[in-house]
Amino acid sequence: MRVLGIIAEYNPFHYGHLFHLKQSLRLSKADYTIAVMSGQFTQRGEAAIVDKWNRARAAIACGVDLVLELPTVYAAQTAEIFARGGIQLLNHTGLTTHVSFGSEAGELDPLQSIADILTVEDEEYKTLLKTHLAKGLSFPDARQKAVMDYNPGISESEIQTALSKSNSILAVEYLKALKSSKSNIIPLTLPRIRTSYNSTRIKKGIASATSIRKEIMENGLSNRVNVAVPNPVFHILSDSFANGMGPVDNNSFGDFILATLRRSSLTEIASWMDVSEGLENRIKEYAQIATNIEEFLSMVKTRRYVHTRLQRILIHGLLNLTTKSFQELDAGTGPKYLRILAFSKNAMPLMKKLKETAQVPILTKAAHISRYETSVQRMFAYDSLATDIYSLALSNPKMRQGGRDFTQTLFPT
Repeated sequence: MRVLGIIAEYNPFHYGHLFHLKQSLRLSKADYTIAVMSGQFTQRGEAAIVDKWNRARAAIACGVDLVLELPTVYAAQTAEIFARGGIQLLNHTGLTTHVSFGSEAGELDPLQSIADILTVEDEEYKTLLKTHLAKGLSFPDARQKAVMDYNPGISESEIQTALSKSNSILAVEYLKALKSSKSNIIPLTLPRIRTSYNSTRIKKGIASATSIRKEIMENGLSNRVNVAVPNPVFHILSDSFANGMGPVDNNSFGDFILATLRRSSLTEIASWMDVSEGLENRIKEYAQIATNIEEFLSMVKTRRYVHTRLQRILIHGLLNLTTKSFQELDAGTGPKYLRILAFSKNAMPLMKKLKETAQVPILTKAAHISRYETSVQRMFAYDSLATDIYSLALSNPKMRQGGRDFTQTLFPT
């Protein structure tokens, strides 16, 4: 059995995702596809436009066989932690043979060369990195310059593409995670086509998820959205919005976030993941001044503290995810369970095989969580909390109730 793994957010699933899925199946000759998908909050520290179950349904409708949730503690994280969590989860299936990811580089060799340097991090590289950080550069910029100075035998343009473009940055992290975990999964990369990840305008052909979300938030499910996503996805989005289940973005939680920041002490803020170097003081100061979340971000943002890092910190604050808690839960071994969000009716042989090969518990019913050890329960508690908070952004009264992770029916029914 050949099984293709894809780590994604599908926020929402669009024609670029469909192209990637089909091309990856062609290259891998896989029998089945497993998508590891973030839940209610995404890697850039943003609330998903619709909940994880509807996004999982959309993925299944477009050809994915099984959708597993990337636990929340790995989802709204740096590229390194996000990628490591996704790869380790695929490792834990015990049957994933290939993993495919998009990249602006489009070729595996330069990405692998850089990943090798960053996995080992010898003394020469560490010294170069410290030198550039001391100049006040952000970590991504300092890392890029350190790799260029290290001279891995590839061009500066290849290094710049690999370490400055969103998809290539993740690609390097996937390769690092594969190497550090001694995984047997075979990596594949496909060039990103037509539009960049961060593009905010819908153009003809394949549009970015960012541009689609922007159009939805400003103009609803317009014709521009209709032509940018497959028909099943458009219908799922339409049904979700009609039933008061979206669209959602970080502004939906703006008051919650500011209230959390104003309530929290400096010590509490300093304990949240990715808060360092006294950043808690800057966060606390501007939380008192800002009147909305966008104003807060614009005030706190600097060259070193970029927008996405700050957004992730805000999500960590909402969830009270501390550095200590994450380190205790992660322990270098990754996700503690395989949480199934949806599966296709043709995936029964895959599901049967997964029961034989899975290296961690398979969760199909949240009610069974009490059967497992404390670390499993603690990690899952963040998934449940994320849903409970996310639900407060919905207009449907029934969907605003807590505990939905324990009552949601698995798709398909």
